[in-house]
Amino acid sequence: MDYIKPFLGARTRINSTQWGQMTLESQSFTPASDGDLVCIIGEPLKQEAPLVRIHSECILSEVFHSDLCDCKEQLTIAMEQISKEGHGIIFYLRFPGRGAGLAAQIKATSLEIQGMNTYDSRVSIGVPPESRDFTPIGKYLSSQGYKKVRLMTNNPLKKAGVINEGIEIISIPLTVENYNENVKLLYKTKRDFFDHDISSDV
Repeated sequence: MDYIKPFLGARTRINSTQWGQMTLESQSFTPASDGDLVCIIGEPLKQEAPLVRIHSECILSEVFHSDLCDCKEQLTIAMEQISKEGHGIIFYLRFPGRGAGLAAQIKATSLEIQGMNTYDSRVSIGVPPESRDFTPIGKYLSSQGYKKVRLMTNNPLKKAGVINEGIEIISIPLTVENYNENVKLLYKTKRDFFDHDISSDV
């Protein structure tokens, strides 16, 4: 944490070859030693209820295109919707493995490859199935003056992290189409064990 203190709040503007112009801001919302990112497109603060996505890093999906989850696709959908509207925020959090860390995620993945669901795989290796805290996101939004957002999530913890800081939300479910059997099991597990707002029809 001491290492990143001088850099927190730093901003830079980049031109994305896929999403256009955006502002990246360094912040610290997680235990990650090198911080987290706030990706700002357009002028969300001037919107009545801007689109917001709280996204946890998933190297296996985003870099190596694992077929076990929909993390990469969810990020893409969120970026597409925000880019289309021209205003919004992506919080990119260094929370691999639902907060358990990358090493634990790799171990859990080895069990999921054998058919174990993402809840039981964490329990089996002795880590909490969910250990993320999204309160810092709500605090950040509140400190910036946001009163109401359209939050793209199925996760009740993300909703609570924002609502508990006095911010009104409009919840927008986020699932992918044409998913495989692995993602089908993931959705069922998130619905049954994590209380995610995912329709049983999905």
